[in-house]
Amino acid sequence: MAQSKAELLSLQQLRCFCAALELGSFTAAAETLRVSQPAVAEQIRKLEAALGLDLFVRAGRGVQATEAGRRFAEHATRSLQALEDAAASITELTELQTGTLAIGVFGGPAAWRLDELALAFLRAHPDVSLRFVGLNSSVIADRVREGELEAALVVLPIDDDRLDVRPIVRDEVVYVSADPERTREPATIARLAATPLIFYDAESADHDPIRRQLAERAQALGLRLQPKVEVELKDIALRLVAAGLGDTYLPSAFTRLPYYPDGLHTASFEPAMYDTFAVVTRTGARLSAGMRRLLDDLETHMRRVADELDERR
Repeated sequence: MAQSKAELLSLQQLRCFCAALELGSFTAAAETLRVSQPAVAEQIRKLEAALGLDLFVRAGRGVQATEAGRRFAEHATRSLQALEDAAASITELTELQTGTLAIGVFGGPAAWRLDELALAFLRAHPDVSLRFVGLNSSVIADRVREGELEAALVVLPIDDDRLDVRPIVRDEVVYVSADPERTREPATIARLAATPLIFYDAESADHDPIRRQLAERAQALGLRLQPKVEVELKDIALRLVAAGLGDTYLPSAFTRLPYYPDGLHTASFEPAMYDTFAVVTRTGARLSAGMRRLLDDLETHMRRVADELDERR
């Protein structure tokens, strides 16, 4: 099948044509494009050969468009501008000038003060928009894996198939009870199996990273943890614990939030258990400059907050 005329054209031919048309000479076009005058003349010659018509005629020391040249110019200038606009849109993203950065975030990140990260980032990059997509870590990891998100901050463990995982900080998970007697010693899986339990993240259930850790420990002992009540939100679970309905688990960072009820007591697990936070990206994916900058700032922020939490313990 014969090639169409458009397939025979090159971007450099269009640039040379448009420059010569605007400036009225090959020499001026060459100076603007920073190439030699013969190079411009050669590109125009190839363009005319591909189209089968002369686009310019000599006019004194310059050139003037023919009828064919004027018709071609109507479309060529728009096409070249569209290509330049398309390239500029990518440049804006790679150089962190404008655009929206979307990043996945584990469910319920309030204790880690990501609002402070957003404020600082947007002060430095006011023309960029941020989108924090908050879901359970397993769901967020799936969206990164499928290319729907560039990156995410998750709680481990997750399925790491086709993902690069970079752990950054961790936070101890504690046992929470309204009964001080139950927190005098470290909590064991055996004790949990014999205690009424309040679980949160009901939608995610055993896909929740902490519940996965608990389930794996129980399974290793031949036990099964069965909650008395499951709810979606941590604050509701804590209010039920405060009412004496049962006990729960909680990342220690959340014990410092306003909704943490008075009168609750905590103990470490035996052995100690942690939320491990990690940045995940798709294996082999090239991140935009904006996302690389955001991830650098995110890691610095998470480490700073983790240090502050450690100092308060």
